[in-house]
Amino acid sequence: MTNRLSERIPSGQPAVPDWRRIVIFWLVLRVSLSLWALLCSFSVPFSALEKQTAVWPPSQPIGTWLQRIFLTPWNRWDVEHFLKITTHGYQAADGTSQFHPLYPFLGKAVGWLFGGNELLGLFVVSNLCAIALLVSLERLASLDLSPASTRRVSSYMMMLPAAFILFVPYTESLFLLCSVLCWLSARQGRWLRAGLAGALAVLTRQQGIFLLLPLAWEFWHWAERDWKTAFRRWKPALNLLLIPAALIGWVVYRAMALSDIAFEFERPQTWIYGLLISRSAFNVVQEQSFVFPWNAIATAFRPFSATNAIDLAAGSCYLLVLGFGGRWLWRLRPSYLLYSAVIVFISFCYSTTPPWAYMGLPRHCLLAFPLVFVLAEWGRKKSAHLLISALGFSWLLFLTMVYVLKALWVP
Repeated sequence: MTNRLSERIPSGQPAVPDWRRIVIFWLVLRVSLSLWALLCSFSVPFSALEKQTAVWPPSQPIGTWLQRIFLTPWNRWDVEHFLKITTHGYQAADGTSQFHPLYPFLGKAVGWLFGGNELLGLFVVSNLCAIALLVSLERLASLDLSPASTRRVSSYMMMLPAAFILFVPYTESLFLLCSVLCWLSARQGRWLRAGLAGALAVLTRQQGIFLLLPLAWEFWHWAERDWKTAFRRWKPALNLLLIPAALIGWVVYRAMALSDIAFEFERPQTWIYGLLISRSAFNVVQEQSFVFPWNAIATAFRPFSATNAIDLAAGSCYLLVLGFGGRWLWRLRPSYLLYSAVIVFISFCYSTTPPWAYMGLPRHCLLAFPLVFVLAEWGRKKSAHLLISALGFSWLLFLTMVYVLKALWVP
């Protein structure tokens, strides 16, 4: 791949994206996927509301009909856990303590504005964050990519495998927004903002703690890669401690309010689940662990199922981009490669029940958002652009379908 570093924006300030183009693009996808999800939900209804309420003609009460049309088709899998949190709070026994608090808190707050409709609140938070994410991502890309490549970033982001989850009441859109804002602030030398955004990312998902590694590199770069300068600027560096402080605060809450912490020195898995996830996670997925990626991949082939095939195929897309574009990404910005490599590596280490041995792999890899910069650069060629768009839209439709149908695949 040709590296066109000479085409970068020379200024240190991010460009202002054409937000109208981004919003129109998002609206087209939003409406298209909603219609597609409604069709799938109509074909195979799951909840009582889906079975009892006809799609057409509109029925009374109109609020119930609108909920069935626009919201209920997306109420699947982890959405049910978020609704438990917004309705009843955290309970160690039901596995909800594995989910970090910021997203359900915001969903409950927004739902209160709509008369206590928590599902609508979660839906609004995810979708607004998705729009803000696309705008912020283009701002970040403008610091390193040419204007033409920058304009491709938002559309390619929505074409990544499992990117449909950005339209669903899940945590990914909020987490990615916080992560991008964290990076943008660091690039501008605004370390308090970077620390706060990183802390919010940690309070959204466990992977937020891995932002410390690229931010340390960004601080080193900001300090002109000189130890004396770095030591003189130690006060701004303290703001990065907000990230582990947020994680520690959440761990303390789980320990004191939910009695959800138990460490065994001879079992490293208890430290991983105690600090980053929750031992109650086993109430949701009974068989899960963190192992070396080659062991997790071997488990996915034993036995090999349709779900494992989907997860491995989607996960391999990220591996291919990382493998073929890693050198270019390093030259673009070493922190991008460091973060992406860590996220993908950790994602491939998570192993679950053998029939669904890589549960969540594509959406976990989705968090490695700098990989979209590689695709944006590849998209300079018309053939590559068409291929990325066609494959991406196919993934979007297919994974939306199997998500709504609750068939073949567990996100």
